[in-house]
Amino acid sequence: MKTKVSSIVVCILALCTAAIFAACDTLYTLKNDVTIEVGTPISIDVFFENTPDDCEFLTDVSGINTNEPAVYQLRIRYGKNTADVVLRIEDHTPPTANPVPKTIYMNWKMPEAKDCVSDVYDFSGVAKIEYKDGEPVFTAGGDYEVPVLITDVYGNVAEIKVLFTVINDVTAPVISGTHDLEVEGNPDAVDFYEGVTAKDDYDPEPALTADDSQVDYTKTGAYTVIYRARDKAGNESSVPVIINVKLPAATTKNKTGSDNGTYHVGDGDPYALARKVMANLWGKDDVATARNIFNWVHDNFYFRLLSGKRVYEHAAYRGFTKKSGDCYVYYSCCKMLLDIAGIENMRVDRYPKLNGKVHFWLLVKLNGEWYHCDATEGYKDHPGVWFMCTDAQINDRYHQFNGKLYPPRAGGSKEFKASPTPTEEITPTPSEEVTPSPTPVPQDTEAPAPSATPTPVPQDTEAPAPTSTPTPVPQDTEAPAPTSTPTPVPQETEAPKATPTTPPADPTDAQEG
Repeated sequence: MKTKVSSIVVCILALCTAAIFAACDTLYTLKNDVTIEVGTPISIDVFFENTPDDCEFLTDVSGINTNEPAVYQLRIRYGKNTADVVLRIEDHTPPTANPVPKTIYMNWKMPEAKDCVSDVYDFSGVAKIEYKDGEPVFTAGGDYEVPVLITDVYGNVAEIKVLFTVINDVTAPVISGTHDLEVEGNPDAVDFYEGVTAKDDYDPEPALTADDSQVDYTKTGAYTVIYRARDKAGNESSVPVIINVKLPAATTKNKTGSDNGTYHVGDGDPYALARKVMANLWGKDDVATARNIFNWVHDNFYFRLLSGKRVYEHAAYRGFTKKSGDCYVYYSCCKMLLDIAGIENMRVDRYPKLNGKVHFWLLVKLNGEWYHCDATEGYKDHPGVWFMCTDAQINDRYHQFNGKLYPPRAGGSKEFKASPTPTEEITPTPSEEVTPSPTPVPQDTEAPAPSATPTPVPQDTEAPAPTSTPTPVPQDTEAPAPTSTPTPVPQETEAPKATPTTPPADPTDAQEG
C-alpha cells in the first residue's frame, strides 16, 4: 500500500513538472523568424512574446549594420535551450525631404523635380525624384500645390507638396532717361547708363543693355545705339538714340607715314625701340622705374581704336612708332618695357565686358606684392595713371575682372567684386579670346566631389559558404548553419542612374575697349 502511494506521488510530481515546463514554454514563446525596420537597434526581446531573464545571443551581433537591409541567421540561448532564428532587416520607410517653394513666370521652363525639394534623406538611397503628374503646365497665374514624388531603391515613396507661385507677365519694361550721346577717342569714356533706367511691373531689376554694335568708333559720324530692357518673363522693349563719334585731332598729325588703323604698321624690331626708350626710364628702384614706364606711355600716346588681329609685338611696334593705339597697345608697350627692366608682370582682362568691349591692363609685382597698373589715356573722369592700385583703389566700371584667375593682390584680395554697374549682357556669350601673357592660373579652386548614390545589391543570391562571421541568409531560402558573426547578404534592387551635368563655359570676349 505504501509503495502504491509513493508511485502515485511520483506521477503527480512528474505531471506538475511537465505542466510547469509547458507553462514556461507558453510564457516564453519563441519567434523563429523576425523582421525589423531598417535603422532599428537589434534587441533579443523581439524574438520572444515574454523575454526570459536568462536569454542571450550566442552570435555576435555587434557587427550588424541595421541601416542596411539584409537577412541574418542567429543563434540564441534561453534557459537550458538554444535555438536558431532568422533576423530580417527591411526598409519600409519612405524618404524624407523639405519642399522648396518656387516663383516662376508662365512662359518659363519648369525646374527639374529634384530642384523642388531639399534635405532629401533615405536609409537605402534615393532612386528617383519626379513630378507626380508629370511636368506641370500652368494656364493662369496664381498659387498652386505641385506634388513631387521621391522613391527610394526599395520602392518606398514619399509625396512632397511644393508651392508654386506663377506670374503671368505680358508687359515689357519701360525705358526712361535716354538721350543722344557723343564720344571722342576712347569709347570707355561714354557712360551709356547715366540717367537711364528701366522699370517693370513685376521684375524689380529688368536687364538693361546698350547695343552699340553698329557704331564704328574709328570713323567720325553719327550712329545708332539701341537700348533694350528685358524682364524675367522675356518681355522686351527698345529705344534708339544717336551717338556722334568724333576722332581726336591728333590722329591727323602722324609724322611716321600712313596709318591704316590696324595693329600692324610695319615689320621693324619693337624690342630695339623699347630698349632705346628704356634707356631714359631707369629709376632708383623697381617702383620708381615702373612709375617712369607708365608715365611715359600715358604722356606720349593718344587713344584710338584699332582693327585687325592682335599680336603683342605688332601692337608694341605700333605704339613706339605711331604713339597711338587702344588699350592693347598701351598694355603691350608697358609690358615690353617692364620685361626689359626685369620687373615681373602679367596681363589682366576686363570681365565682364563694358559697352560690349574688353579692356587690358597689368598686374605688376612691386615690393613683393602684385598691384594694378594702367597707363591707358582717354578717360575724362580719370586723366592720370592708375599706378600701384589695390583692388579697392581700382574699383570702377573700367576695371572689373575675375579675381580668381590671378594671384592674390596687395591688400590680401583673392576674389574681386566691383561696385554695382549696369549689366551689359543678359547672357554672356563665349567667344575667341587673346591668350594673356603670362596666362593667369586659377587659384584656390577645387573641383566638387561627385555625390555618391547608394547602389542596391541583388536579392535572392546564393548565400556564401560559412566563415568565421555569421553568413546572412538570402530571403526565401533555407538558412545555413549558424556561425559566430553575421554578414549581410546583398539584396536585389535596381541602382539609380547618375544624371550627367555639363559645366558652363567661362564667358570671354575679344572686343577692344
